[in-house]
Amino acid sequence: MIKLILVRHGESEWNIIGRIQGHSDPKLTELGRKQAYLTAARLSGESVEAVYSSDLARARTTAEIIACAHGLDVIVTEMLREANLGRWEGLTRQQASEQYPDEFRAYMSDPVTNRPPCAERLEAVIVRCREFVDKLVSQHNHGSTIAVVGHGGSVRGIIAAVYGMGPEIYRRIRLDNCGITTLYLRESSPLLAVLNDTCHLANQQSECGIDEN
Repeated sequence: MIKLILVRHGESEWNIIGRIQGHSDPKLTELGRKQAYLTAARLSGESVEAVYSSDLARARTTAEIIACAHGLDVIVTEMLREANLGRWEGLTRQQASEQYPDEFRAYMSDPVTNRPPCAERLEAVIVRCREFVDKLVSQHNHGSTIAVVGHGGSVRGIIAAVYGMGPEIYRRIRLDNCGITTLYLRESSPLLAVLNDTCHLANQQSECGIDEN
């Protein structure tokens, strides 16, 4: 059994202004850094042997703060990136709705079968997350505890991949900035033990940081 501690990144500069992120690379806000330090303190009692992260700054900085508490370096991979959101990246939701009214309306009503122009399919996100999990399992022993810092898209993608689910999961799971999700990879069947735990953040949360893309 391998214990995965999945963490969504702290609040980013684009979270607070509602700008669509995807593969774009905004940094953490000061609140985002505070959230990361609170998460690191929460996980300091865990016997974490490796910390993986998306290569995007908002996730990587969060991961570095968590890894420092364990004396570890961060293992960076593009496989944990957020979904690429194509031509909508850098736009606010208001701008996207004005510039792409038909596509935006369709996406908001059904993001599973619709996507922004030139965006990555959610199925593709799940595939790369499956590849990440397979690689992780091949490199770590049973009994290991691994921290993984990613995005709303990649954390959902890992859950979907492990449970053999499709993109419909993306509408059913809420993930806050620095929310902690604990997943046990067991030989018999996976166990989702904790989903989006934010108790450690106390009052250091922002509604702007719910479920970005």
